[in-house]
Amino acid sequence: MRRSRSAAIAFTFAWVLTLAPQAARAQAQPGLPMRALELEQAGQWREALSAYRAALDESTTAAILGIERIYDQLGKRDSVLPLIDSMITKRPREPMLRTVQLRTLSYLHRDEAAAGAFERWLQIAPREATPYREYARLLLDAGRAASADTVLQRAQRALGGTKDITVEMAQLRAATGLWELSAQSWREAMVASPYLDQAAVFSLFPTPDSVRGAVRQVFRAPPVQVEARRALALLELRWSSAREGWVALRDLPPSDDAVKAWTEFGDEAEASGAWLVARDAFAAALAHSPTRELAVRAANDALSGADPSSAVKLLEPYAAATDSESVRTVLPLRVRALSALGRAADAEALINANASRLDSLAHVRLVRMAAWGWVRAGDLAKARAAMGTTPTGEDEDRTMGWISLYEGDLKSARRILKRTAETDPDLLLALALLGRTKVDSAPDVGSAFLALARADSAPAATKLVAAAPQVPDASALLLNAAARIYSARHDDSAAIALWERIVKDFASAPEAAEAELEWARTLRRRGDRAGAVQHLEHMILTYPRSALVPQARRELDLARQSVPSI
Repeated sequence: MRRSRSAAIAFTFAWVLTLAPQAARAQAQPGLPMRALELEQAGQWREALSAYRAALDESTTAAILGIERIYDQLGKRDSVLPLIDSMITKRPREPMLRTVQLRTLSYLHRDEAAAGAFERWLQIAPREATPYREYARLLLDAGRAASADTVLQRAQRALGGTKDITVEMAQLRAATGLWELSAQSWREAMVASPYLDQAAVFSLFPTPDSVRGAVRQVFRAPPVQVEARRALALLELRWSSAREGWVALRDLPPSDDAVKAWTEFGDEAEASGAWLVARDAFAAALAHSPTRELAVRAANDALSGADPSSAVKLLEPYAAATDSESVRTVLPLRVRALSALGRAADAEALINANASRLDSLAHVRLVRMAAWGWVRAGDLAKARAAMGTTPTGEDEDRTMGWISLYEGDLKSARRILKRTAETDPDLLLALALLGRTKVDSAPDVGSAFLALARADSAPAATKLVAAAPQVPDASALLLNAAARIYSARHDDSAAIALWERIVKDFASAPEAAEAELEWARTLRRRGDRAGAVQHLEHMILTYPRSALVPQARRELDLARQSVPSI
């Protein structure tokens, strides 16, 4: 409501500026409409109301809209009607006056009066589309789709077609579940009004899964229409299909309009966390209109999507740049990408080549990135040596804490990392371990976490299982982490073996309830409903205070109903 009111105020302001130089009578009181607007923005409603009334002759549209807004603020929406009625008597063909009258009557739910006002408007403008459009929109907003349909059918007969009421037809068809026809109307409307893409997305978002294919076909049909493809791409994002959204745009013929569509979609994909889709959109724009800014955005999205190789490639054209902006934006991404690939030596060489262009803080941060490259390469000695060349600080201490963990020095890692704010799942697992166990040294545990840091999931699972005996007070934690990895890799047998071990050997551990729940879920997914029911009932009875009990009850209902796993 607030945004709508602000937009209306902005519109009024623009209208005032447009009309002021055109109205000769404005010479007498040149600032009256502006003064009314200022009073309204200041919340001085009654003073603004008087000012708008005084400005009616000078700027009718701005004044009427201002009066309408203020009565709305005062909770006296009906008070505008006598004024509108008197002005319509003097200016019966003024569309704005008729629109405000209809809008007010509809807001007040005076349906018969609104219908009468519509008919009187038609009497003086039988061949114009505006009365039909305005009334149909109000009926649709009120949820009266059948009445809106009647109005639009009359419009088709009177106007000889739907050309002038395309948007209203699109809204009506969506409101009545005619999704494919609605998409056709929206596509037609966007030819003349490309800005309607967001309205189309809002209207078509509720489309059921079963008919979304038909909507896609409408927007993808030849000839290629940038506006329709952009609307479909945004719609796919709202349907949680970011990759399909990019499919709708990627084959657009390169042009300035296509580049705009790609970059805008990239913005939306980033906002939804679809990093690699955003990378692809920016990379397409980059190919047609190469700029450093686009390359940086695409590379950053590639890194966020765990694809450092493509980040390196995207930044290659700017690798030799030494200007201050490139050093500030491109260099850190290149170092980060090389480190993520375990190419720490290349990252260090890059830092050294630009050392004279870096201030001390930037240099420290880049060296820390390169140290992580040595970690990912599995060379902890070089990682520690690299960190030894940088000043000590909070971030550097945290990096040394992770290096200590990977070396198996749990005591140092526990001391350094106790206040970290990391949110990565693997790092949260490490913090849980350090908080659980009192063991100070466990090389096998460090090796397991190093494998996790290097994204070697299969070796990591094996090493977590092997390291569990080294930390008896946290064995269940490591076994459960290994079981999660096996489950994610669809190795159900290995995962079930570990869950069974946790339930039998570590029944009092916090992980026992989760282990039995996941065991049951896996059995149900594999078709063993009886086994799933047995474990779920056991879990609920054995761990009645577990936070997982509500989930277990839902799973139990599904297992008993023989509902396939999702």
